[in-house]
Amino acid sequence: MYDDDRPTNPFSAVLVKTALLAVGDSFEAVEASRLGDLPTAGGGMFDATTFVSVPAGSGGASSLLNRNRNRNRNRNRNRNRNRNRNRNRNRNAVDTGAPVTGETPDILLPWNEIDRLHRLRDWWHDLPIPLPASPAGLYDQTRELLRKQAALLTDAEAGRRQEIVREQELELSGYLRPLGVTDTGGAPQTVALFLILARLCEEIGLRYKDRFDAPRPSTVNPRLRTFVPVPVHPSYPSNHAFLSYAIAFVFARVAPEHPGIAELFLSARRIAENREWAGLHYAQDTAAGRALAQMMTPIFEVVLEDQMLAAREEWV
Repeated sequence: MYDDDRPTNPFSAVLVKTALLAVGDSFEAVEASRLGDLPTAGGGMFDATTFVSVPAGSGGASSLLNRNRNRNRNRNRNRNRNRNRNRNRNRNAVDTGAPVTGETPDILLPWNEIDRLHRLRDWWHDLPIPLPASPAGLYDQTRELLRKQAALLTDAEAGRRQEIVREQELELSGYLRPLGVTDTGGAPQTVALFLILARLCEEIGLRYKDRFDAPRPSTVNPRLRTFVPVPVHPSYPSNHAFLSYAIAFVFARVAPEHPGIAELFLSARRIAENREWAGLHYAQDTAAGRALAQMMTPIFEVVLEDQMLAAREEWV
């Protein structure tokens, strides 16, 4: 997949002696005084002031990163104080179920990372994820989705129904809570890393979807009634699975000693599988999203070096 002209890792000799294995370019999180407010990522686990509504199919991460740059510049003045207050708590914390509050860092569209990603296009544009099933195979997979469709309406799955609705949007609490982050001001660089990852995963995932052009389950089997609206792009691979596992794999490189990593992977799986329960994805879509995230992780390490190092400073 690589050729002899690929970029080298100037920090590998140092980083190999540490728990972090990241290399590459990254985007700077700027001060609030230099940039207007950006809507923060969140959902049901965030308070009302931290929820961002990004309708399905509207561009997701790219919409989030481009909106409302020129509002009041004086918010976030307590970010550093909150970060210091929470750093020791976050260092050894695990998911407590507490709501996540606070604000995300103000960040611009990550042009540096996008440019770096496309300069490395030969590394990732043709990764060996399996082909989707045949039409008959896809129809067979919808039988399990019909079972989940019926189970979703039971009292036992009331919580899952709420999650599915919340996770239509770009929603970070499912990734922050397992790490013990109860206030985004305590881990702004980690939040920024996750937001940039969301943008890059969108950039990559939509290309793979277009290549395979797999029909959605409700198209293959009209008996399926999706719980939320069906996105306009193809089914395979699942971008929710891709992003969820990318966040988990990348953070495991950032802070491999963190006690919440196992819980983070469980949360990533739950978020990915919720899209199956909603009738939007086959199990093969979820598996392909996870495989793509795993194969992309070494490339993300090259593209996101600086941001990964900045995030690590919040945990050591």
